[in-house]
Amino acid sequence: MLKNTLASAAVALAAGSAQAITIEFDYSYDTGTFFTGAHRSVMDAVATEFGNRLTDSLAAITVGGINQFQPEVGLITGASSTLAPNQSIPADTLRIFVGARPLAGNTLGIGGTGYAAGGTTAFMSGLANRGQALPQGSDYGPFGGAMVFDSGANWYVDDDISTVESFSSFDFYSVVIHELGHVLGIGISAPWTNQRSGLSFTGAAAVASYGGPVPLDDEGHLLKSIDSTFVGALQEPALTPSITAGQRKYFTDLDWALLSDVGWQVAAVPEPETWAMMLAGLGLLGWRLRRRNA
Repeated sequence: MLKNTLASAAVALAAGSAQAITIEFDYSYDTGTFFTGAHRSVMDAVATEFGNRLTDSLAAITVGGINQFQPEVGLITGASSTLAPNQSIPADTLRIFVGARPLAGNTLGIGGTGYAAGGTTAFMSGLANRGQALPQGSDYGPFGGAMVFDSGANWYVDDDISTVESFSSFDFYSVVIHELGHVLGIGISAPWTNQRSGLSFTGAAAVASYGGPVPLDDEGHLLKSIDSTFVGALQEPALTPSITAGQRKYFTDLDWALLSDVGWQVAAVPEPETWAMMLAGLGLLGWRLRRRNA
């Protein structure tokens, strides 16, 4: 049986002008040295891609005195709870801890967020959604989060995602952007829950992109059989619950709309030169991008 399930998890331990967001991937808990240079190249490309599209203003998290903040990294260690050291995070920055371990069943990756903290009322209020004007239930503003990947999976690690080559294993880039979508609030945040009705998502941006309420496969994923567009080509969205070996996914218009609905300010679709070579590949490989699981 193909290992093809993507999962999300959220750990809850505690209750300006447009500019790019900095996404920092922290490898402190990569104790098995899973993240080779090629893996990190993929992560850097993802950080650039998402950082350039997200233009929120996020307040700094500054610890000191009674103000303490420890990110939860239990997803990576496999323990019920593991807290990273007390730390500050700069303004307009998301810090995401990453690592790998054997994951159960068909799971390729898990992404979520959580932390332990204490301090003044102002400090704790700022943590709730990074100082944004709207409440956490409308505008998601995490510190970042954690992502873990299956160390035993047969991964395809493409260190140049601007091109599309034929491959037969599981695409690391596709799984990274899926789990990052969860860390950013898709499927796990209060704004997501507040706009979900049964197995439909009713956020205004997503409804406009899809043409109606968006069907869900479960409480945190889009229905496997739907399509959206990436640079004009039909593709299965990144936030469906599974992926087939040999399949490349990109973040589609619908995926970005979901982020908009949970509170992110998403910049207009760019026209980066880095996608130029990939467009021809999409024409050749479009049949595979639309494959469904048996």
